[in-house]
Amino acid sequence: MSFCKTPAVTLKRSDYRDSSQIITFYTRDYGKIQTLAKGLKRSVKGVSGGIDLLTYNNIVFIHRERSSLNILTEWVLQDNFHSLRDNLKKSHSAFYILELIREFTEENDKNEPLFDLFINTLSEIASRGDSTVSILAFEIQMLALLGHLPEMKHCVTCKANLNSKRFAFFSALECGLFCSHCGKDIKERVKISGGTIATINYLASKTRKERLAIQQSLQIEIRNLLRYYISFLLSKELKMWKYL
Repeated sequence: MSFCKTPAVTLKRSDYRDSSQIITFYTRDYGKIQTLAKGLKRSVKGVSGGIDLLTYNNIVFIHRERSSLNILTEWVLQDNFHSLRDNLKKSHSAFYILELIREFTEENDKNEPLFDLFINTLSEIASRGDSTVSILAFEIQMLALLGHLPEMKHCVTCKANLNSKRFAFFSALECGLFCSHCGKDIKERVKISGGTIATINYLASKTRKERLAIQQSLQIEIRNLLRYYISFLLSKELKMWKYL
């Protein structure tokens, strides 16, 4: 056994026996982990009686080689993103980001850039008026960091560069775009505009400080495309979609 210290965001918690909890964290140094917090009762009053979801903590845990359940020994609250909890739309947005992290990450799979993106996006949602672009950017950049971002620059079949002024076809099954000519033979597809292609490529390559305003029609098309693709990757729909 060894003691490990790391920044962590609370993803999930459940009661264990009479007085303990099993808490799932997404950590910067160890990826997603499960911990047993002995004697820690759930409480709506906050850290004094439990660790709330969507809190940013510095934690110390004992790593157990022969078990996936580590022992939580210490935690210090860094940020509870208070403004997220006072605004229903922001709260739903933040819990959607949490659901994406929970669904797309594997235990003990470290990804420091993804953790930083997670924290930065939560802070961005908390501080901005409209979280729509922040969510779209997070989805796209998360897919890129995890190796799931589809081909969005060239036709999958003929490899031609796709003109952002023209429409194209997208297929989740084929994991990419098809030009108007090659896409005619693809049965499972959706039609998307050149503006959507250009915006997705822009968001995939830019940091949070460089994000742009996106017209509503493009927001809707990108959102629908991402939901179609994410539901294909996960083979299910996400619970928080109905609240966004």
